[in-house]
Amino acid sequence: MAEPGESTPLLSTKPSSGTPSGSLDRKNAMVSFRRKSIKKLTIRQMSSLIPDDKDDEDTTTTTALVQQMEYLPTANPIEGLAPLFPNGIESYDGREYVPYREPSLVKSVPTFPPYTRMARHRSFYLWWTNEFRHWWKSSRLLVRLGGLYVYSFDPTIAPNILLLDPERRKTIKKLFKFAKKLGQGGQLRVFVKTVKPFTRSMRLLVGGWRWFEAAPCRRIEVGVEETMAFIGNRVSRFVARGGTDLLGLEIILPLQRFLFRGDYLPYPEAYHPIALCVCLGILRAVSPFAASFQGSRVGRVLTRRFFSSAKNRWLPVQRIGDLNLLSDDCQEKDEANQTADLVIIARRVATALGKVQTSGDSNGDDDGEKEVVRQYEALKDEGFAQCGAGSGGYAVYQFRFKSTTILLHVTPYGPSITDVMPFYLVLEFETSVDIREQMWANSLAPISSIQLQGPQVLEGYAYQGAFFSPHHFAELKTMYDKQLLAYEAACKKLPIVAKNTRRGGPPRDLPTLKSFLEAGKRSRKRKQNIREFNELQKVVRSVAKEILALMKKEKKMGDGGNRLAPKGVILYFEGLDCSGKSSTGGLVQAALEESGYEVGMRQYNRPPTAEQRMRPWMDRFDVPGSSSFLDLSQTQDEDGEHIGLVWDRGPAGDFVYGNLHELSPEDKKKRYDDFIAFDKECREKDILFLKLFFVTNRDSIAKTLGKRLAQKKMARDLTTWLQACRSRGEVDDVSFEGLEAISAHIDPTDFIAFNQYERNLRIFSNFVMNTDSDENPWVVVNTGDRYAARKALMSSFRDHLKEFQSRGQRCSPCLGNKPSVSSAKTEAIGVDEMMKKKFKSSWRHSVIAWITLLALLVLAGTYGENTNWDRAWIVGPTKYNISALLEGGNDDEVANYKPVVDDVKMAKADKELPTIDVDDGSGKEAKAAKEPQLKKGADAADEESDKKGKAGK
Repeated sequence: MAEPGESTPLLSTKPSSGTPSGSLDRKNAMVSFRRKSIKKLTIRQMSSLIPDDKDDEDTTTTTALVQQMEYLPTANPIEGLAPLFPNGIESYDGREYVPYREPSLVKSVPTFPPYTRMARHRSFYLWWTNEFRHWWKSSRLLVRLGGLYVYSFDPTIAPNILLLDPERRKTIKKLFKFAKKLGQGGQLRVFVKTVKPFTRSMRLLVGGWRWFEAAPCRRIEVGVEETMAFIGNRVSRFVARGGTDLLGLEIILPLQRFLFRGDYLPYPEAYHPIALCVCLGILRAVSPFAASFQGSRVGRVLTRRFFSSAKNRWLPVQRIGDLNLLSDDCQEKDEANQTADLVIIARRVATALGKVQTSGDSNGDDDGEKEVVRQYEALKDEGFAQCGAGSGGYAVYQFRFKSTTILLHVTPYGPSITDVMPFYLVLEFETSVDIREQMWANSLAPISSIQLQGPQVLEGYAYQGAFFSPHHFAELKTMYDKQLLAYEAACKKLPIVAKNTRRGGPPRDLPTLKSFLEAGKRSRKRKQNIREFNELQKVVRSVAKEILALMKKEKKMGDGGNRLAPKGVILYFEGLDCSGKSSTGGLVQAALEESGYEVGMRQYNRPPTAEQRMRPWMDRFDVPGSSSFLDLSQTQDEDGEHIGLVWDRGPAGDFVYGNLHELSPEDKKKRYDDFIAFDKECREKDILFLKLFFVTNRDSIAKTLGKRLAQKKMARDLTTWLQACRSRGEVDDVSFEGLEAISAHIDPTDFIAFNQYERNLRIFSNFVMNTDSDENPWVVVNTGDRYAARKALMSSFRDHLKEFQSRGQRCSPCLGNKPSVSSAKTEAIGVDEMMKKKFKSSWRHSVIAWITLLALLVLAGTYGENTNWDRAWIVGPTKYNISALLEGGNDDEVANYKPVVDDVKMAKADKELPTIDVDDGSGKEAKAAKEPQLKKGADAADEESDKKGKAGK
């Protein structure tokens, strides 16, 4: 068997002449395989397909050529047929595609573990180094504070400060110098200064390591981000120190002098300035440490905002005209184009592998047993023929495509996710130069004559009928594992939670499950979620109060005034699957319900029936108050006029999932006109039609899929848990409806939609663009960042309410007429025409880009202005001329060594006694009382300096 880490060779079904019939010399096979694996691959040596006996004459020449190669002995199992690219894997279509799979023999395991695109500290050693760096920074702060404590009680320094006259102006500068030295660490400031290069080197090491392990498409951004984080850290320290010095020298100490001179503070009976100096020293030591974290954050945020605006990425909320369908949000630069040949084939393979059922068990999803479907049978229906297999479930298939052959390598990639096994896939074109008689495609057509689109090698993962790239699969698996880890931790904390909150027992529906999982998350993440939730609830309550105020004002005005609060509200949620439509748009629904609206729900996620097709297209979509399925006439409002209705999917869904996008341009134009007419009719009936189009990136969708899969697995476990909680074994005493709803929250259609991400996004965008107007524009909500999207959505809802209030005043001279797009005068824009247009940056992107660029330049300029570039990075040891010192000569190197001279000056400054000037009037007695103390202190300082001088000689 193959050792771990090695590829699985393809084993021929025919024995060699030296082995018995039906047996195989595995030892020689592995030796041959390893020998050829380490050689430089230049040409394809042999095929694992051994020719038949009737072709012995034709293979004589091939065998002779092979035997001429010294390093290639004859063997039965040959290598795993890796295609060879003499010049490497080339880029295509101008994309910065970085191949994950290099040409090699290893096809049964990934070349690297899949990781998320935005991952940081993937290496444990990097994480440990970063933790050590933070510990080192904290230790330096403790050293400063320790030196401050010792220096403030130094018997040679403190008495001199006690003798200062706080009422004199010169005393302010002397007290400030004392406080500054305290903040620098006192006598330990030399040590802190010595280890400063090591501290900065650790910061640069971590930043460079983060750049190195970043995804290839993000290395430029990560490099600039780490650089600006370092600069922001340094600038924040400069600002903190300068602000503290300015506060002490210009505000606090002068204010203290004023209080002393006005006899507001008795001196020195009840107060002495040395305590204030210690406080200023502590502030000067702590403030740069605290500001450094915020400075790094400022540098990162500015860099991210700049790149996001410069590359015209999606905003949390924007108009459809500003949505860039070629941005990095939907066209990742390190992902293969969705129209590439291998990507299209990979989707077919994933769909076939989704049908694989190794047993007849239904796994609790369906009633009855399932039909057993083997892997080779499912792939055979798609045109793939198996040509080899190995240990661990490894198999190789071939597929005819454009007069060449595609090789497919399939390996199970455990562990399973909700009892379904993922598969690791490698697809590659047969493009190597071969000397064998019989190729996979039975043809020697050169690859240059075949027009191929996309990369030559593609790897990914298949799960439940969907094909995931390594980054997308990592997002799914990481979120799945995080949710299960939180669930396990919450179960362990259940007795504690039940004791403290008086709420015990397992969750029974999705809301209680989410709150149950919060108890299992880390404290930092849990506090962040609680903080964001509270902020959003404040916004919801604020919007609800505004709507209630409009209702009260409307009642006071009577029937003669314009309606301020909408009579009815339609919340139309449309967009991609797993984009957070219900959770994000539900905030608007919660605000309406809190303000007194009776809100109903309609789901139009199914195609229209035959009876509905006989009526006009828009008639099957309900409006508030006209529904026959739900009586919305009785509301909490006194007049029964304020009604809300939520559309979960709607007319745009018919274009994406109902194949209306295949209609002729004329028929599409009629549908667009019907929708615009419906929108206009709602405005005339005082109904606010809020149209929300939800978009997001594929990374976010993969996260949502992983979260829902984890919740499905939790629902199965909770079902078993609740069945054990039945009091007397009765069947109906415990309800499982909530858990069944959790399991039904994800289905195979979500994975199908993931494979059709780009198609669905373009069709949705095309419908929104053709039905958009300035009178009631679509709101495009980007849920890549859920918290930012929700806050921006509530702000946009406020704007729609204000627009509704001013609809009768639009023609007034002060406001002017708003331009509107007349659909009757314009033609419908097709998807191809929409994609050909240049997606220009909006004015918001341009303004943000220029502002952030200016801020980054200011940071860099401030850092360069306040940095001493002539100072050595690491100061070497001081060199002394021992013979010159013994002879009494002067060592030039010692005398000219600036750091040593500076230390001597600092030591003298510490021992230098401050000069005290006393007024002639009332200060004579104080001067006479202090003269003996000054003389005694001066004598003691002189004696100590003489002793140290003798010791030095």
